[in-house]
Amino acid sequence: MTGSWFTERMCRHQALLLTALLTTTNFLVVFDGLVVTVALPAVQHSLGLGQAGTQWIMAAYTLPLGGMLLLGGRCSDRYGRRPALITGFALFIAGLLLAGLAPALWLLLPGRMLQGAGAALAVPTSFAIISAQRSPRDRNRLFAAVAVAGGLGAAGGAVIGGVVTQGLGWRYVFLLSVPVALLAALVAPKVLKRRPPPSTTGGLDLPGVVLSTAGLMLLVLAITNTETAGAASFSTLGPLALSAVAFTGFLLHERRTKDPLLRLGTLRVPSFRTAVLAMPTNEFAYQGSVFIGLLFFQQALGYSPLGAGLAFSPLGLVVLAGSSVANRLLHRFRWTAVAAAAQFVSAVGLALLALAGPGSAYLPHILPSMLILGLGTVVGAVSFNVAAGKDISAQDKGVGYGVFETAKYVAGVFAVAGLGSIAAARTSSASVEAASRTAALAAGYHLAFAIAAGIAVAGGILVAVLGDSPGPRRGRPGRAPTVI
Repeated sequence: MTGSWFTERMCRHQALLLTALLTTTNFLVVFDGLVVTVALPAVQHSLGLGQAGTQWIMAAYTLPLGGMLLLGGRCSDRYGRRPALITGFALFIAGLLLAGLAPALWLLLPGRMLQGAGAALAVPTSFAIISAQRSPRDRNRLFAAVAVAGGLGAAGGAVIGGVVTQGLGWRYVFLLSVPVALLAALVAPKVLKRRPPPSTTGGLDLPGVVLSTAGLMLLVLAITNTETAGAASFSTLGPLALSAVAFTGFLLHERRTKDPLLRLGTLRVPSFRTAVLAMPTNEFAYQGSVFIGLLFFQQALGYSPLGAGLAFSPLGLVVLAGSSVANRLLHRFRWTAVAAAAQFVSAVGLALLALAGPGSAYLPHILPSMLILGLGTVVGAVSFNVAAGKDISAQDKGVGYGVFETAKYVAGVFAVAGLGSIAAARTSSASVEAASRTAALAAGYHLAFAIAAGIAVAGGILVAVLGDSPGPRRGRPGRAPTVI
């Protein structure tokens, strides 16, 4: 009796530590991407940088992160989840220290690159760890917790970044994350048991690594350049063409090599394929609400930066509650039905924002959209995260989530650049007819919200059309081997 009680308490303790470890991983990656954005003006002034220098501070993080997610996932398959996650934390911590202590741009940029590389190694590894859990309930619970952590990182990044930059200085934006990441790195060996890697044959397929990394980095660079140079500029079309060449070479190489970086058969697994193709639409809904919404609240509705952050706080609260809702829904219904419904719910929230005008009050018009959006995006995120790894083999879970996170990340970059450009173009054309600058801005953001809503609907339809493999019934889930 005593032994059983002790064993149960130890299992609960391990489960809590694992949840804390994996949620911290996702929180830090999302948080870092936003908190630095707030600190950029202070960095620019302190180091005497021009506009190009500040753009490279962001690119030095986003390019390795977007370009190396596939490689990071394969490393976790090849060398094991535990060493891959710890190495990711080590790189991330080293990058934080270099960036926080950098006297000039020449040291700040390598620090940002190390952060991006560490995040690219840690993120797909953490998702592969979750997907390998035996119990479907535990998997859903962990995916929900990680989704909440990402939402909190996004919500807290802007507010905390402003407070820290103004009170302590921009360097502490990096340095205050060091003890959190260090604690997570020290906890990892206690929680993750030393196990043989899922895949023990072959190497890392270096040609595939070079081609995929180059293709993804060039794609992210091209999408990012659309905001500053325009979609038809050489700085956009040039990287885009080179990216297409690299991806073509990658696919041809992967078909011929004996030990590929990505087994192309993985892309034919129905649940994985549907999740990878439809998840970007959920990311559009999320980015449409956060990025465009914050600008809309401040520029069209006249909110202060703090007021805009507080206006978004109900969305974060719903994300916390919605994760539990997602867990229960996935236990009762097929994930395709849950994900499709979530996309339609997100579309309703975005449509409500598209109907809000400069004179709209918060309570009758804005608050319902925040609540609906929070519910739709978190249920959708959890559903897609669960689906991406449920049917792929243990030796491909890491690289599978590398592909999944790459699609999600590229969609997020494209959403920010695309929706921002759409809003700006519509504002410019509406300024001729609108009675005021505020009305023109509102027209631009309304169009961006409407397009994001349409993409969310398209995602729901896509899930319903592509479907899923038959799989076991929800009430009698199959057991999968645990590989950590």
